[in-house]
Amino acid sequence: MTTGPHPVRRRAGGTQRAWAAVLALVCASGVITLWYALIYTRTGQLMEDAALTGSRIGERFVDAHARTLLSTVSMPAAVALVLLVLVVGIWRGSRRRAVWAAGTVIAINASTQVLKRWVLVRPDYDLSPRWDGANTLPSGHTAVAASAAVALLLLVGVSHRVVAAWAGAVLTAAMGYSTLVCQWHRPADVISAVLLATAWGAVAVAGGVWHKAGPGRQVPEGDDEGTPAVARPAGLTFLGGLGACAGAVGLVLEAVTWWSVASGSGVLGRTGTFVAYAAGSAGTVGTSFVCLALLAGLAPARHPRSRG
Repeated sequence: MTTGPHPVRRRAGGTQRAWAAVLALVCASGVITLWYALIYTRTGQLMEDAALTGSRIGERFVDAHARTLLSTVSMPAAVALVLLVLVVGIWRGSRRRAVWAAGTVIAINASTQVLKRWVLVRPDYDLSPRWDGANTLPSGHTAVAASAAVALLLLVGVSHRVVAAWAGAVLTAAMGYSTLVCQWHRPADVISAVLLATAWGAVAVAGGVWHKAGPGRQVPEGDDEGTPAVARPAGLTFLGGLGACAGAVGLVLEAVTWWSVASGSGVLGRTGTFVAYAAGSAGTVGTSFVCLALLAGLAPARHPRSRG
């Protein structure tokens, strides 16, 4: 008969939630770091505005598709997303996951607006090409896409999380890039939205979204009986590795942009602005892929139950 949770599963549950807490703290710190480095400082604003200017290069090839994607995001769409998450979660027989996922979607989008409108400020250095010079970090459109990706990860079973991570990463990167190429947002706005969404997703994991009550403690939920226990599926490793490569390229190009801005007048030519734009684009893809891979990697592996 079943005597209780397998000891390996109990240990894995505690480790998983600890790593989730670490991931949440790292991502939240990343949001603050991006804001300070690229929004609060004059050099950072010059770098970000260079990327915004560079995004106009070749925009005619992707602008129509980008605007079509952006048009799918609205307040009614966000509300519909929350309702859909609840319905899917309940339909799958997990009210707890449904509530956690819906709450996470609300937290991501609400905190995005609070941070952007009332917490984070954008000093006026008389540099912004936007109409009002207001703070735009984090990106609301990217946050909606990222929250959908995170909710999908929280809802699906272990055996489907690799596919969900890929789908969510591609959707998030595409939405983020669309806001950049249409000059709706700067790279830091987009990347911070992805980090914020990942932080809230990690909070949900740390809080027990993938766990159920066991004798005396929380253990990984067993909704995928028969799924092989694989700590790091190859699909997630490839997703994270691809994202890391893109992120590395973005960091190198960002360093080039910083050097160009810091060593000159701050006004970059066509090549310089394109490099800044490429840095932001690569950073968007890299952050989306790595974050979704890491979040999905927190999923509990399947272990056999103890029998006696």
